Amino acid sequence: MKASRIYFFGIVLVIILILVYTFADTGVNDAYEREISQFRTDKNDFFKSSADSPIKNKAQFSQLDYFPPDQHYRIMAALQLVTDTARLKVRTTDGKVNLLTRYAYATFALEGKEHRLLLLKSAEEDDRLFLAFTDATNGFDTYGGGRYLDLEYESGAEQLMIDFNLAYNPFCAYNDDYSCPIPPKENALDIAIKAGEKNYAKN
Repeated sequence: MKASRIYFFGIVLVIILILVYTFADTGVNDAYEREISQFRTDKNDFFKSSADSPIKNKAQFSQLDYFPPDQHYRIMAALQLVTDTARLKVRTTDGKVNLLTRYAYATFALEGKEHRLLLLKSAEEDDRLFLAFTDATNGFDTYGGGRYLDLEYESGAEQLMIDFNLAYNPFCAYNDDYSCPIPPKENALDIAIKAGEKNYAKN
């Protein structure tokens, strides 16, 4: 099985997050929306032509499907560092185990409720955190196995921006040959996150 490229688009997503801070507005800012659109176009091009694309039949690939950008799902979360930093055994879709460090809990309010998600850290990624989550859209509008986010963070920070508009599918959503981390049970949201990437219909 091929390992899922969890952080493959992380650098581009970090650039977008910087733009989010710069162009904050009450509605979806035009500059932010253009950057989101450009990122999605670039990702489609990568999936169509790159040798590293998870798409098997590139000739029939058109584009990925997304929810429209919505700042309602762009949230500043409070961080609570995990005191027990023992590595967490994260199971993968092929039955293997990945060891990731428990870094912090992110707490935020959405849809009238408070939510808490566990943020993980890979030894290879010093400046980003990994968030794997499920929500009420899985198996309907979005991939049944959940989605991922790569999050920029600063050591010692008490807050962190979570932008679900940047949520993306693991490579397993496109190709069963990949091995992908399964979101921890504690990261199961009981609300619908109608933002980010939708499900992909395999050919």
